[in-house]
Amino acid sequence: MSLDEEQSIWGHLEELAQRLRRVLFVVVIATVAIAGLPSDIGSALRLDFSDYRPLVSKAMGVVQEFLLPEGVTLIAFNWLDTFYTYFLVAIALGVLVSLPYIAYELFKFVSPALYPHERRYIHTFIAVFTVLFFVGATYAWFILLPTTFAVLYRFVYQTGVMPLFSVKDFFNMVAFGLVGSGLFYTFPVVVWILVKADLFEVQTLKDNRKQILVGLLIFTAVFTPDPTPFSMVLMSVPFYLIYEMTIRVLGMAEKRKAADDVLELGLKASRELLARTQEHDS
Repeated sequence: MSLDEEQSIWGHLEELAQRLRRVLFVVVIATVAIAGLPSDIGSALRLDFSDYRPLVSKAMGVVQEFLLPEGVTLIAFNWLDTFYTYFLVAIALGVLVSLPYIAYELFKFVSPALYPHERRYIHTFIAVFTVLFFVGATYAWFILLPTTFAVLYRFVYQTGVMPLFSVKDFFNMVAFGLVGSGLFYTFPVVVWILVKADLFEVQTLKDNRKQILVGLLIFTAVFTPDPTPFSMVLMSVPFYLIYEMTIRVLGMAEKRKAADDVLELGLKASRELLARTQEHDS
């Protein structure tokens, strides 16, 4: 590796570290703001704090009401469990609020590898990244997490054990399930970035389907919220479908670009031939 290449790599890493620090700063600011935000904004604006309830506490109540199976009781095993859970939910909400800025920093990091006309799509990139994340989080909220908790509770019910669960464990599964599923669904834009930056080719992605599927199954087996295969399947199947759709769309875009390049070359050759003909006639 040459000295210039080594300096270039360290320059990219330094820029990445700077952007990650900015993202972390924004997430921390959003988390702190959300942690102290009241659930009733109207009362806060009237400076009436007699019935103050934090927004995070209300969000925790909504999560329990929607996702906690009937008959299950959450308990805190030590003094810090509720404190940890409160700020875990605040951090998750802070990440959700900061998504557009996270997408912005990601796009700016890879923008030097894009063509000038592609750099104008920053607003589209931010919108698509944010929408895909929320699609993944919505999938986890309505399908993945309820199914996971229902399956796990079925095991508890069949063994006759009293359903008392740690509030910390429950909200860990919820937070990481929502954020993890959301990140999974942003995969198409990540692949688009890698292809545009010439780090991967579409044909390489097509040729390595089996390896991708095996790696995906291993990843979901390790990082899904429960040890049963249900969550692994619920995460893997949609993700693989998204993978197939992504490489197909990129393949069509690549063919269209190749056709446009051929057409441009043909037009250029025709213009040169016409110019030479005119010079010869003159």
